Amino acid sequence: MFKDYDLPPYRADEAAIGRKLHERLHVAAAVGGPTGAAAAGRVKAWGATSAAALGGPGGSVAGSVLSRIERQPPLPETYSGLFLALPIIATDPNKGPTLGLLPVGVVQEGSRISTIFAPDVTYNAIDGLGASFRMRRYFSSDSQLSVDVSGASEGAFDNEVIYSQRRVGPRQFLFFRGQVSYKTDLSTRFFGIGNDTDEDDESSYTFRRSIAAASLGLQLPLSFTAEFQERLASYKVGPGSLDDIPSARMKFPNVDGMQDRLNVLTHRIRLTFDTRDSRTAPSKGIFAEFNYDVADETLGSNVGFHRFSASCTVLIPKLRKRFTTAVRAGIVILEGENVPFYELSTIGGKLTHRGYGDGRFVDDNAWFFSVEERWNVFEYELADVRQIFQVAGFVDLGRVFSEEEGFDVDHAKVAVGGAVRLVIPESELVTSIDVGFSDEGPAAFVGLDYPF
Repeated sequence: MFKDYDLPPYRADEAAIGRKLHERLHVAAAVGGPTGAAAAGRVKAWGATSAAALGGPGGSVAGSVLSRIERQPPLPETYSGLFLALPIIATDPNKGPTLGLLPVGVVQEGSRISTIFAPDVTYNAIDGLGASFRMRRYFSSDSQLSVDVSGASEGAFDNEVIYSQRRVGPRQFLFFRGQVSYKTDLSTRFFGIGNDTDEDDESSYTFRRSIAAASLGLQLPLSFTAEFQERLASYKVGPGSLDDIPSARMKFPNVDGMQDRLNVLTHRIRLTFDTRDSRTAPSKGIFAEFNYDVADETLGSNVGFHRFSASCTVLIPKLRKRFTTAVRAGIVILEGENVPFYELSTIGGKLTHRGYGDGRFVDDNAWFFSVEERWNVFEYELADVRQIFQVAGFVDLGRVFSEEEGFDVDHAKVAVGGAVRLVIPESELVTSIDVGFSDEGPAAFVGLDYPF
């Protein structure tokens, strides 16, 4: 069930008066009988006298304020919250070891969690000393602002702002989502095209990406939605910055997208079916989606292609949600010529295959499959907030393949691993550390959500 975070605007002066008035009303009720009635009457008379003394419009405003104070319970003078500090000890095939500290602050307005802060301070040999600011602001159950801003001493940046609003329009059937992001990644790797690329062919490049996207959707019956998105992305591949790894621009100079800055304008149609009990921290339900993307050079894009993708996630709770089996399968099919390598289908990374770094395998098409068993080890309350300590074991499979090869399950890449998570159901926050092991060693991923 989604939480309702709608709150009246906070006015400090009204809240202070309201607390005093309600205290007097509670005293009057405790006295009881005619005395209580008289005491309550004096409170109302005091409000009316104050309004009249101001005269004219001032009296009208004051009367309205006092009337609202009496009708509504007083807002608290201070808000409670929860603060956690988690160590970051991670290793990634691309970045290498990362050490740091991840404090998490959860702000409550009354009994409702409305804001989450999750900044971090890290050190990585490639990026240098870095700092991140993350905020999730839940204006209501249907309105959310997500802000992520990070930078590092060596020039890496990862900035993103997302605003989403559901239930808009005359019949509240529409929803909107806007996104602006900019990223400079110093650790991206490229091994060539295909499922059988060799680990020894590793190269590096600096990847700069800017994205602006807007989506308008329609809520349909039976848990279906339809969505249309416009997305403009600008890509630039720079020389590798790692001394011990060749630059991808030198090693793979003829790969499409390696040399020039490209702007890609895509138009997307998205259909979804969603019966999950939460969008970000689900424990049961089904989520399925189908996407069709088209980039056309006649419509402002530097390249043209068609991309079809589909995926389905099924969550099966057991033993009163103590255990949950999560199964996910997906496929991506791309058709086009001279498509830049960073727009091709990939596996690798937290969202597709946790045994490898982001984008480890690249080709026209891809499929992936994951099964994960989640175990809520124990629950506890801290600062009146329910928290769940969760562990999970998983198996990830997948491969990329060219149009000539066709769909193929042979030589699929396999990884096994586990995850440690802290789940705060009321805020739908999931702090997760996932570690997968493949034929190329371990890969670790730290984030604030489930992989699926």
